[in-house]
Amino acid sequence: MGVINEEMLKRRAEHNEGILHSLEELVLQEEGIMDINRSLGAFCPNLKILYLPNNLISRLSNLHRLKQLQYLNVAVNNILKVEGLEQCEFLEKLDMTLNFVGKKELPSVAALRANIHLRDLFLTGNPCQEVPGYRSYVIATLPSLKRLDGIEVRPSEKIRSQQEYPFVKDVFGNEDDVVDCDASAEDVDENGHVVREYTPASRVAEYVELEQKKNKDSGKVNNQNQRKVPERRTGFDPLPMEGRIYQKNEGNWSFKLAESECGTKLVLDVAIGRYMDTSAMDIDIQPLLVRVLIKGKLLQLRLPEEVKTSESIAQRSRTSGHLVVTMPKAVVKSRHQKDTYVVEATKEKKVRQKPHVKFSEIENIITPPSKPVEDPSSDVPDRPLARMRREESDEVPPLE
Repeated sequence: MGVINEEMLKRRAEHNEGILHSLEELVLQEEGIMDINRSLGAFCPNLKILYLPNNLISRLSNLHRLKQLQYLNVAVNNILKVEGLEQCEFLEKLDMTLNFVGKKELPSVAALRANIHLRDLFLTGNPCQEVPGYRSYVIATLPSLKRLDGIEVRPSEKIRSQQEYPFVKDVFGNEDDVVDCDASAEDVDENGHVVREYTPASRVAEYVELEQKKNKDSGKVNNQNQRKVPERRTGFDPLPMEGRIYQKNEGNWSFKLAESECGTKLVLDVAIGRYMDTSAMDIDIQPLLVRVLIKGKLLQLRLPEEVKTSESIAQRSRTSGHLVVTMPKAVVKSRHQKDTYVVEATKEKKVRQKPHVKFSEIENIITPPSKPVEDPSSDVPDRPLARMRREESDEVPPLE
């Protein structure tokens, strides 16, 4: 249940920068308020407009310090009669829609005669409205009203109400049809739904059920959204023999892993608080992995190159407190070697793309040389060329 206190008032006074003494308009809607305590008049004495709809207020009380109040809205509450507003001298409008003012309590509207500036009154939805003669009785009791339940009161209606007043005044104020505030009879309809009679007690019961359901649902949502906090480690876990090793930063530490200016070392800089004790830290360096344990939270990083674990050094900065881990590389490549490697890789790539082959080799591949074919019908002996020429010259006569 809601209680009017300074914290609630300041939360609802954000439009006035949380200043309560000069606050003129206040909305306390759906806060589960059951009664109006003295805090409202003590912290906000200069209120002119006050909204208290859809609460569980059963009585108008502790409003005597609101001397400047002009508009009061207490619709959808558990109010049984009109009271406690005599000292609100400047009250002009009162909204009591959907309350429990019955025909027995309707004569209590006579207390509003002290509010000489009252012009608008809303009693719509109250049990007294269903009683014949209700409108004539209220108009005759409060002759200063200009509008009742949003309907203008004309002079002719005022005259007729004064004439009917002696006949209707005895109807109101009887013991019949009294609203039982403690009645909360329940019934179940054909669909299995619980049906309650509309009474102040039933409204309180429904509000309690809704709050319990809301808290239960919010508890489920919080449990689902609650982030699992990892437990603090007491040491390093053994490295797996197979599988992938993932990088971790359980403490959300700010760090930087980079190569030194000389290019021979890898440097890890972890931003740790200046006043953190060094005994709360532990370091494990592997050839391709570095692990730092800070207050039981692990920072695990894979290294881009293999390092020398025996020559690695861990230091603390005296000014910032940062942890600096220096790890010499196991294999250091000079810039000249890197450039040569790049050039060689480029040349090999060109040779593979455009191979140079001699023309003769291509010719041999396409048309390989064949052996000479012997003619079996030829009887010419295989003789030297010079002898053949000489024999041919002996048979031919000389030219004349």
